[in-house]
Formats: sequence, structure tokens, C-alpha cells
Amino acid sequence: MSIKKVGIIGLGRVGLHLSRAFALEGSFDLIVYNRSEILAEDQLPDVTYTRNLKDLTDADILLITVKDDAIISILDRMEGLFPEDSVVIHCSGSIPASIIEPYFVNYGVLYPLQTFSKEKTVDYTEIPLFVTASDERTSRLIEEIGQCISQKIIKISDEQRIFLHIAAIFSCNYTNAMYAIGSRLCKEHDLDFELLKPLIQETADKIMSMDPKDAQTGPAIRKDWEIIHNHEEILEDYDESLREIYRNMADYISKKL
Repeated sequence: MSIKKVGIIGLGRVGLHLSRAFALEGSFDLIVYNRSEILAEDQLPDVTYTRNLKDLTDADILLITVKDDAIISILDRMEGLFPEDSVVIHCSGSIPASIIEPYFVNYGVLYPLQTFSKEKTVDYTEIPLFVTASDERTSRLIEEIGQCISQKIIKISDEQRIFLHIAAIFSCNYTNAMYAIGSRLCKEHDLDFELLKPLIQETADKIMSMDPKDAQTGPAIRKDWEIIHNHEEILEDYDESLREIYRNMADYISKKL
């Protein structure tokens, strides 16, 4: 393996999960930088932790895993501290790789398509990792570290990755928000959200073998406007914002699916 040392900048959810996966795989030395104090519970054996960015200057490749709006500030701090030919990548789904270009010659993205919670361990071998790079050599280096933890490495453009991220937000984040609405409606009417879980599971199972468009059910796809208007009237008195969401979704389903 050509990569001997990897530096991770930022120990949020993505940085924490990536450091765990790389440390478990063990193909290279790992050093992790975090601006604030690193909790003992987040530290792993055989991983070096530091609050001094200079300690990462000898890493073969640097992964920026901070929040999207903090990437520029990190790059500003790295400028002049690291050689211009350092291999620097970020892990964001929505930020173009070229954001790094004014600072470093060799740059790219390693984007793990998964939702991360600090408390839940994930199996990285099944997580697709998406690679974008400034050149073929940098792409090979990013793929090299990606292959240490995942069996699914896919090269895509910045534009593809951004639309993939938008699709992921609809499919994951917004869907989860709908679950939260369902949970709220149940709790406020003395119902157990557990009652909905078999329905949720069946819906999720169906899209594993069907196009989601073909799996759509419910009053909106049937254009059953009498039921929809009745629900709207109920929601108008209950929570106007939920009525708007309900109607917007009904309109989209009836017209687009």
C-alpha cells in the first residue's frame, strides 16, 4: 500500500465513524485532529489524537470531515502550513471538490452515502463511497483508502454527487421527518407509533424490488380527493403547517407519480 499515514481533520459524526472504520481495518497509521477537547470515550487504541493541526503535516492524505460551512475556514488555516502538493479531500455530499483548488494542487472528495449517529455502529463494507478527484493519481489514492473499508467505490462528478446528495435528503432526512410527524400524531392521540412500524417496514421492503413510483399507494395516487379534503379540514384546525405539507405532497403524488 502506497499510503502509510492518513490524517482526519474534525471528529464530528463523519470523522468519528471514518476513524473507527480505518482504525479497525488497520492498513495505515491514523492521526485525528479536533479543535476542541477529544473525549476519552471517542478515542481508539493505536490512533493518535491531537489538537495541533501541525501534527498532520506528514500525512500522505488528509480528510476534512468538518461541517460544510467550516471547510473554508479549515482550508484557510491549512494554507501555508501544509505543502501545496498535499493530497487534501473533503467528505461532503454537496460541496464541489474544486473548493480545495485555490489551496492545494491535489484534491478530491470521498463521500460516504450513509446517515451517521454517534451511538450507532455501521458496517462500512456495505456503504458506497463516492470519489471525485482533481486527477487520475489523486483518484487512485482516494480509491486506495476507500477500498480499505468498503467494497463499493464509485467515481462520479461533482454534479452527480450533488444530485445524489439531494436525492439522499429526500429519501432519508425528509422521510425521517415524516416519521416524526407520524409519531407526533400518534402520541398526541394516545396511539403507539409501534403500530405504524409494520407498514413502514413493508413500504421499505417493497422499494428493494420495485421502482418507488410503482410502489406508491394511498388516496393521492388514487386521486381520492374526498378523503384528501377531509384530512385537510382536520389538519387545518390541528396544525396549519401539517395541512400545507399534506396538500403539497398530495398534489405532487397525484401530478408527478
